[in-house]
Amino acid sequence: MLRKTILSEGKNAYKDNVFDWQEWSAQRMVSPEEIEDRIKSMNLVGRTIEDVRLVGYSYWHSKDWIEETAYGLLSEGMDEVERQEKSEYNNISEDLTYERYVVIDDPFLIKFTDGNVFEIELLQVPEYQFSMNCIPWNISPDKSSSNNVDASIVFSPALGKEIVEVEVAKDYVDADPMTCEKFDEVGTKREIVTHIVLWLENDVGICVGGFMDYCEVLCINRQGEVLPIPFRELKKALRN
Repeated sequence: MLRKTILSEGKNAYKDNVFDWQEWSAQRMVSPEEIEDRIKSMNLVGRTIEDVRLVGYSYWHSKDWIEETAYGLLSEGMDEVERQEKSEYNNISEDLTYERYVVIDDPFLIKFTDGNVFEIELLQVPEYQFSMNCIPWNISPDKSSSNNVDASIVFSPALGKEIVEVEVAKDYVDADPMTCEKFDEVGTKREIVTHIVLWLENDVGICVGGFMDYCEVLCINRQGEVLPIPFRELKKALRN
């Protein structure tokens, strides 16, 4: 597990406007104190969200995952043939409810009404990278990725809302979150940041956390529940 900040040598010089990890100047941070101080320096409270977008791919929004999720949501008491049929993409009920979240491994971009753009990513648990105005809003994904979902639809409850609070949630762990190996020192625990939440005036939160080396961004309420989105709305966001 990374134990100290790693400064990037990136210059935000993206060739042909294509995202390049080596060029992103955001530093890699794991220290809760550094993450908290750095996030405060961004002065996010008081800013109003105009739009959000993904740089790259959401693993939870491929056609296969959409169908697999539908299958899991349908009643297990349903006849198997009918369940399979109703979970096929073109047969999914418009009323079927999914959750408002994405699973990514590229930055998540938030544009504010003042013209500034906040960029954030969980590189791997618990390493965060974030910056302001370091990635062009209209940047394209690299050749190994693609943009398969319109995040502004998935996160529509956040649009036009002001940030009223930024929560940096922390916890103590006794093993490396990536490898699950216990720390060498017996009984040692280390504090890590588990997730960062931008709380909005309507009590909706944009929660950035994740698992392993995937970043998970969720649209949640104050109870920590992921907000629902009916398939009729979600399918407008899909670019499969």
